[in-house]
Amino acid sequence: MTARHVRRWLAGGTVALVLLATQALASPAFAATHPDDGDQPGPGLSVLQTFLIFVCIPAGMFIIITLLVTAPSIARGPRYRPGLGWWAAPVWFNGPDDADSAVRSASSTAGGGGASARW
Repeated sequence: MTARHVRRWLAGGTVALVLLATQALASPAFAATHPDDGDQPGPGLSVLQTFLIFVCIPAGMFIIITLLVTAPSIARGPRYRPGLGWWAAPVWFNGPDDADSAVRSASSTAGGGGASARW
């Protein structure tokens, strides 16, 4: 017998052992074929009750979670999409209060700025 055959037999034996072990562990669950003392099963659920519990409640939870996730983006309004014109007002970050005068003074400065580090 070659090493390859031995490995196959070991792999097959391991799979069989795992399957038998799971069956042996699950067998106590099948042992009770009659009701135990104090075991009083209640009335079953109707089709409507079963539908409400197992279909409507999960579907309702799905809808509520979906609304909670999408509500903030819906409330914010439309966003910019590539290829469309820019429709939002310009915003000036971290600059002087009057952006127009800052741009005019920067463009009128002769020889300033750039990689020469002269401002």
